[in-house]
Amino acid sequence: MAVKHVFLALLAKQPMHGYELKNAFEEIAAGSWPLNFGQVYQTLNRLERDGFIESFEVVQEDKPDKKVYQITEDGRDHLKEWLQQDDHWNLFFDEQALRLMALPLVDSALSGEILKGYRNFILRVIAGLTKMLEEEKDTTSTYYALLERNILRAEADLTWINRMIERWERHA
Repeated sequence: MAVKHVFLALLAKQPMHGYELKNAFEEIAAGSWPLNFGQVYQTLNRLERDGFIESFEVVQEDKPDKKVYQITEDGRDHLKEWLQQDDHWNLFFDEQALRLMALPLVDSALSGEILKGYRNFILRVIAGLTKMLEEEKDTTSTYYALLERNILRAEADLTWINRMIERWERHA
């Protein structure tokens, strides 16, 4: 539930209403993770139900009143725990691992075609991310850091898929 944790981090800085949270989240994600209002308010309702945030009404003269959310101490504790958690990688059973398990069950030529297709996909991903990184001027932004992280992950996958293709070619 990454959205709820980012909402808690935003609210740890200052109280906000739903529309502000949506915009702040999308700004952090640099437009690559748009939220719909249903998701925003469902997430806020759950956070409030769990005692991680609380809301209050702000009276506005020229507009309807707005509901503003602020983080609670339980919310701060929950955010801190989440930030300090180790990743729980499922090292053997992600989507790509399941595909790899299925490859020996299909025709050898098809296996090679699939591996090479995946390599081409990774190369396109790296090219696209690299272009995005070159266009990002703020090298201190979270977006820049995420682009770098994803390029490095894609490069690691490229190394791995090249090894898989080499093995396939030796045994084909």
